[in-house]
Amino acid sequence: MERRIGIAVTALAATAAALLPAAATAATTTAATTTSGRPAAQPAAAPNPDFTVRCFTTTAGIQQAESWVFVPAPSTAGRTVTATHRTSYRGCAGSAHSTVNQNTPVQWTASCTDPFPTSTTETITYVWDSGDTTTVVFDKVRTSKDAGGNVIRFRTDSTGKVTAGSGVGKAVTRSTLFDPVGSGCNQDRTEVFGNASQFTIG
Repeated sequence: MERRIGIAVTALAATAAALLPAAATAATTTAATTTSGRPAAQPAAAPNPDFTVRCFTTTAGIQQAESWVFVPAPSTAGRTVTATHRTSYRGCAGSAHSTVNQNTPVQWTASCTDPFPTSTTETITYVWDSGDTTTVVFDKVRTSKDAGGNVIRFRTDSTGKVTAGSGVGKAVTRSTLFDPVGSGCNQDRTEVFGNASQFTIG
């Protein structure tokens, strides 16, 4: 059983790594980084007040991938880490279909058993293939432990609002299940991958 779970986690990480943008160093990371793997974006659009988007992971194989890059990695005893959130949403419905981003690095204290704060906030700017840009302030980001077999994953549920760009004032929801830190514990750097079951604006 443990071997099958390990294989499944490895497969998810490999898939997410292929979808997510390459991580940049803390000194050069900015929100909404563009990579060669990202679909060509349209020219910047004027803010669209009616902007909506719905991104779901489906049984048909559409996967909404996220990850957190930790430098250094969480430790057994807990230590201050610099964390960069990376997202890749594809096959979305509504005003846009895809986005690839990473946020400005933030810091918190992380251990291998508790890599994420129980409750925090987050601000991230998404640049969509439609040319729309949306800045979202998640005022509630809550993490709980999700036990399945011998593996404990981390469920992050977030709610917020668009504060700038297309869709200003619209509500935003996000729910992501992240893998354990695993073998990345106590390392100089590690990346923890997750699968977003939903991301919606409006």
